[in-house]
This record gives sequence, C-alpha cells and structure tokens, in this order.
Amino acid sequence: MRRIWSVSLLTLAPQMVHAAETAANSESLLMPALKMLGALGVVVGLLLLFYAASRKGFGFLPRARDGQIQMLETRALGGKKFLCLVRVRDQELLLGVSNERIDCLTQLPPSDSNFANTLDQVEIATQPLTPEAVQ
Repeated sequence: MRRIWSVSLLTLAPQMVHAAETAANSESLLMPALKMLGALGVVVGLLLLFYAASRKGFGFLPRARDGQIQMLETRALGGKKFLCLVRVRDQELLLGVSNERIDCLTQLPPSDSNFANTLDQVEIATQPLTPEAVQ
C-alpha cells in the first residue's frame, strides 16, 4: 500500500508543480497585456489626431487647389480609359482619356445652377407659338 501512495505521489507531484507555475504565469501576463493595450490605444489616438488635423487643413495632406482648372467628375470606362468633366475658365469640357492620348469630345454649354433660370428656359421652350410670334 505504501508503494502505491509513493508512486502516485511521485507521478502527481510534477503535475501539481506545473499547475502552480501556470497559475503564477497567468497572473504575470496581465501587466504586459495591459501595457500592450495602452500602447495600442496611444498609437490609434495619434493616428486619429493626425487625420483630424489634416482634415481641418493644417497642411499634412494635399488639398484641392482653387485654380482655373477644376476636375468636376471622372468616370472609368474600363482598363485605363476614362471620361473626365473639366471646367477651364468657366467652360466645361468633356475629355476622353486613354493611355496614349487625351481627346476633347465636346464643349458643354454652361450649366445654370440657379433653379429659377432653368425654369424660365423650360417655360420659354414649351410656350406655344402665337400667330404674332411667327410673323
């Protein structure tokens, strides 16, 4: 009987020591994990601060320039082919852009952004012709 107890004690002792070491290690991992989370929070906070400062216009990232040439809209046609709507000195141009060349497809009439002007133009175009207007 003594032999059974001694053999069982010898086989269980390393497992008990290993369990005690594992419990001690899990407690010691808490501080490094908290430090890592704190450092991650600082890095993410700095990135958000940098992004907010650049959006406010502190000059970290390039902004749109207020020049005479403005890119109004771009549409991809597939591959490296695009349609670009460009305003140059109050004229709107529709450009076809590909790898080899840039073509001016058409010059668009100036668009009236004022709703009242657009409504007046539609009313004039839809008015029926009177005999006095024909002569």
